[in-house]
Amino acid sequence: MKANEQLLYALGTVDPRYVPDLTEVKERKPYLRWAAAAGGICAALLIGVLAVHQIRNGRNPMGILSPDNPTVGVGSEQPDAADSSDTVNGLPKITASLTTGGMGFEGQMAYSIDELENGNPWREIPSDTAVLPVYKNLLYNGRWEEGADYYTTEEEMRRVAEAAAQSLGMEVLSTKTDTMGEIRDTVLTERVTSLTAECAGENASAKLRVSRSGTVSAELSPSVPFETVQERTKALDILSTYLGYRDAVIAESGDRNIYGEMVTTVEVYEDSDNPVRKLLNYCAASSLLGMDLEEGNGTDLRFVTIGPGFDRLNFLGDYPVIGEEDARAMLLRGEYLTTVPADTLPESGITEDRIDRVELVYRCSLRDEYAEPYYRFFVRLREGFPASAVEGLLNWGIYYVPAVRVEYLSEIPVWDGTFN
Repeated sequence: MKANEQLLYALGTVDPRYVPDLTEVKERKPYLRWAAAAGGICAALLIGVLAVHQIRNGRNPMGILSPDNPTVGVGSEQPDAADSSDTVNGLPKITASLTTGGMGFEGQMAYSIDELENGNPWREIPSDTAVLPVYKNLLYNGRWEEGADYYTTEEEMRRVAEAAAQSLGMEVLSTKTDTMGEIRDTVLTERVTSLTAECAGENASAKLRVSRSGTVSAELSPSVPFETVQERTKALDILSTYLGYRDAVIAESGDRNIYGEMVTTVEVYEDSDNPVRKLLNYCAASSLLGMDLEEGNGTDLRFVTIGPGFDRLNFLGDYPVIGEEDARAMLLRGEYLTTVPADTLPESGITEDRIDRVELVYRCSLRDEYAEPYYRFFVRLREGFPASAVEGLLNWGIYYVPAVRVEYLSEIPVWDGTFN
């Protein structure tokens, strides 16, 4: 069963000498013009679309993320100073929470746990000092169904679309906005939620969608070959240059649906020799690649979705964290967060022999108030669940244990085993 929300992953226990210098500003390479030659059409399409991220985030490139330079642009103000009763050793207390929207629960299906590789670059680093950075999510506003506005006006969205079209060697032919009504001060107003731009050039076209939440999605036509090693290498070279990636890494994840079919998700992010920086890149600044499922064999790249990246994160501090064994003990005691119904477990509940995998992750979707680390456990649910699954298909429920030490948490709401 697919998860309700996509998770981005990052690192755990680290020694201070591994903490990355996130103040370095990398030199950016200039954009290339549209390549009209037939052999370069697909590559040029990808070049232009990915340059949108650089255009939008030019004031806060990937190299800037630190206590001194938390963010620039939307939500750049520092969080309100916490009362001394809400701090521990100078660090503000944070909450650990798990908020979802929609039906279902977070679980993954496969024939074996080995099929559930997800590209998480986390590797445990032995350390006498266990700390992890925590960030305030500037796009969180307390409503599960939406975050704060990153783009606030139609004009701003149109400028982003026009810049994207220009980088593609195209022009915007038409735009259309989606709006929703909301009541502010007893007055019904219309708010723009996204803008879609139809773009065309000499030999190609694209549909760009700019969302108020900060994502820019591009549907490319023609799609870009992305099957062989050579094709992926070529695409990655383009990604590395125009997303600011010097050494891009592909991370694939997937699980099976109730019919036993594998569903794969492909992301790309910046590599780094520094393990913390690498995992923060994956956590906060990865891009989602979508394949063309309508034509061919489904291996050509057709969609590229870029998020706001580090712009939405405001550094709070380096927090002491617990080790994996302590987290495992908390899980067995029932001290966890999950959306998995209790009746999907056997009568014995969660036992050591049913914990088949653990990894350290950061949750930083629009529904997470903080980008903070959690231990993510894969717990095998009772046999025969779900009843409609094909023979031999197993289901793992996902359970989270906060990695930040409990004294730094103001509250830990625990799932009661039912649906909301």
